[in-house]
Amino acid sequence: MSGDGGAVEANAPTEPAVTGVERRGPTRERDLLRRGRSWGTRLVDQRGIANKRLTIALAIVVGGLAMVGIPDLRAAFPLGIDLEIPLRAATHWLSGAPVYPPSAMLVESGPDLPYLYPPFLLPLLSPLTSLPRPPLIDVWLILCLLTAVWTCRRLGIPWIAVPCLLAWPPFAEGLLVGNVQILLFAAFVAVFYEPGEGAPEQRDLGSRPGHDLLNGILAALVGALKITQALPTLYLARRRIRAAVLGVAAIGALALVTLPLTGVQIYWDWLAQLQRAADPAWTIGGVAVGHRLGIPDVIPIALGIVLALVVRGRDSAAWLGIALIIATPSVHGYTFLFMLPAMLTIRRDLAIPIGVLFLGVYHGYAWWMAFMFVVYLLVASSRWQWLRAPRRSEASAPRLGPIAGAGSSARAAA
Repeated sequence: MSGDGGAVEANAPTEPAVTGVERRGPTRERDLLRRGRSWGTRLVDQRGIANKRLTIALAIVVGGLAMVGIPDLRAAFPLGIDLEIPLRAATHWLSGAPVYPPSAMLVESGPDLPYLYPPFLLPLLSPLTSLPRPPLIDVWLILCLLTAVWTCRRLGIPWIAVPCLLAWPPFAEGLLVGNVQILLFAAFVAVFYEPGEGAPEQRDLGSRPGHDLLNGILAALVGALKITQALPTLYLARRRIRAAVLGVAAIGALALVTLPLTGVQIYWDWLAQLQRAADPAWTIGGVAVGHRLGIPDVIPIALGIVLALVVRGRDSAAWLGIALIIATPSVHGYTFLFMLPAMLTIRRDLAIPIGVLFLGVYHGYAWWMAFMFVVYLLVASSRWQWLRAPRRSEASAPRLGPIAGAGSSARAAA
């Protein structure tokens, strides 16, 4: 039997020997995949420490680059020039000189650039023309800076990140030249967003009827000085018609009160100057994408109006900001401030790198590339929630990144 057994053993099929190295190979690969998956899950989880560290690192790099670029912006944009221009216009008005001369469109730099604000502002500015200019400009720039800080905090920007955001070119350009856009953007944020930390949350405009007058005036002011920015009033009219009517009535009353001082003809001069400023050949007319592509202004303006009237839902105010950029024929760096709420709606580790495209002095194509990225991510975030930044009201809700979500689905299927 021993011989038969030996024969059987000799004839039995033998398995190849498996070494320890071969046994460890697949296991090592599985361990690496498991660790990579775990690391990726932690990295995309916005409430995890890994993602927070990544976001902080991105903010430090981009914020540092923005601050380093301040001297270049300072060299490109004269300090307080956007206050000096209307003050000179008010001086011309007081002396009887033309306020909207066609020849001003030939000026390409300096305080003699064309004045494009409405005539009713001239009587309000005229008392300031007799004041010493340097301290007046300093006070105005300080007011713009404080307003910008308030706006950042209203949008939920942490205090430690506020200086970095103020150095970001869309803010920094407006702060250096003292452009009224800083105040108009603050009015926009005050009307449409609640205060607090986290991603911006829209205000319920119908919850406080007693604020209709204030909300209406602030929304109307956004477009009162820059007529192409009148979309907030249209947006408000779809939600609180009373507030919109009160705001328009208040601005209209101001124009009527000052009409005996300005006269009617100056308004026709103003409209003619606006038409000249809409000429795509005007060298300092900004970087509007319509002008670059040869599209008539009426098309992007109509698109912006439709967008402001049609948008609904929790991101409608962010879309309103995007509509304002689309509908503005004369787009400058500070015009892109209206894109900031949309950028803050998407997750920070995506929004911060997009902000890099704005660094430097007037890179129009890069700006519009950033604009398209934000629009795409805002659209995509309505389907893929992990692309959104968490809001205060969502603080207690679990949030899964794409890798975690896939893993959960696989476990559920198993």
